[in-house]
Amino acid sequence: MVSATTSVSSTALSSSTSSTADIKAQIASKEAELAKAKDKAEQAALEGEIEALKAQLDKLESSKKKDQGTTAETDNKASGESDRIGTKNFDENTEFGSRTLYV
Repeated sequence: MVSATTSVSSTALSSSTSSTADIKAQIASKEAELAKAKDKAEQAALEGEIEALKAQLDKLESSKKKDQGTTAETDNKASGESDRIGTKNFDENTEFGSRTLYV
C-alpha cells in the first residue's frame, strides 16, 4: 500500500505544470488519507509527501509573486514621467512662470 501511494505521489510531484489549485487538492487528499492511515510507516510516508507538496506549492506561489513584481516594475517604467523627474537642476535664475498674489 505504501509503495503504491509513493509511486503515485512521485508522479504527481514530477509534473512541473501543476497549478496551485491542483497542488492544494493533492494536499487535501493526502491529509484525508493520513487521517485514515493506521500504520505508522504509512503515516510517515504520507507526512513526507504532504511536506513535499507544501514545498512545491510555496515554490510555485513565490515564483508567481516574483513574476507579478517584475510585471509591476515594467509597468511603472512605461509611464514616461518618472524618467524626467530629477533630470534638470534649477537655480535662482530659473524662471518658474508668472505668479499672482492676492491681498
